[in-house]
Amino acid sequence: MSERPIHRSPQTIAEPQAYGTNCSVTDYILGITFEIWEEGRVDKILQYYSEECPVYGLDGITRGAAQMVEQTHATLKAFPDRLLIGDDVIWAGTVSNGFSSHRVLSPMTNLGDTAFGPATGRTVRVMNMADCEITNGEISREWLVRDNLALVRQLGFDPVESARSLAAGFDNELTAWLRQEYTRVAGSPSAPKISNDPGSSADDAEMAHRVLTNCWLDGNRQQLESVYAPYSVLHRAPLRIHSGRDEVLSHYDAWRRVLPDARISIDHVCSQPFGEDGRHIAARWGIAGTQQHEFSGCTASGQRLFILGVTHWRVLAGRIISEWTVFDELALMAQSLGANG
Repeated sequence: MSERPIHRSPQTIAEPQAYGTNCSVTDYILGITFEIWEEGRVDKILQYYSEECPVYGLDGITRGAAQMVEQTHATLKAFPDRLLIGDDVIWAGTVSNGFSSHRVLSPMTNLGDTAFGPATGRTVRVMNMADCEITNGEISREWLVRDNLALVRQLGFDPVESARSLAAGFDNELTAWLRQEYTRVAGSPSAPKISNDPGSSADDAEMAHRVLTNCWLDGNRQQLESVYAPYSVLHRAPLRIHSGRDEVLSHYDAWRRVLPDARISIDHVCSQPFGEDGRHIAARWGIAGTQQHEFSGCTASGQRLFILGVTHWRVLAGRIISEWTVFDELALMAQSLGANG
């Protein structure tokens, strides 16, 4: 039995607000997202994104605002009631020249065919993150991490078969980019990069580097126990939540078995204050390694895998109390199944 579609506001709304240089980065990102998706003003993408803006994702690369408009219409055809609910924006700089790391929850009902199969009528909920560079008042570059494994599972499709279907659609540009990124990260010195925004501190960048390196590469239990609160929670997807420090660390133990020779590159860090004694930290990172263990139904393949990921932390008194980490595990499965050579 199909579920009832999510309520979506009617599109007969007053003229849209133009988000100019006087608003904050948070207001800008949340505002334009609402205009494009909830209000259905898809063509506003042409105003807010640069003409040549690239969007990098493990499942594909989009080139330019016009192609983004086309893909957004296709998504809305499959999920006409899709909402993009802003969960957090961690930012740097200004709306003239700045940066945002935007976490969204998307409830939506599948009423049209997708790349994974025919319409199911099911209502699903996924978590995505988008890192955006803002240049001269336009979004000029974006890195998009999607929760596609959670999507196909909720739609009722077999994840391995969905990954095979995804792999079949990998084009030459994406395959070349994956190889390029693997080579870059495999030779990375793993030095953190820090946003130019004065509110993003060197201490936050150092913490991001230390935590991510330990989680994915070193597994220093003593250091990890000192930085994660006992009650910390890891949100990997709306349906995959690891509650308590032991569960969080066990999650990363498993990934180190999958990629025992992994290297990491911390490609962007920014942060903002949280309360009186806390920080919100966003880090974008890449992992390169060889698959030596099963994950998500993909047997150890010996394939070279590249992961593009984004992590948000809520830190209180120097300890992580909440973490949100998203990477496209379905696209990673597609690499395991042979799309990355």
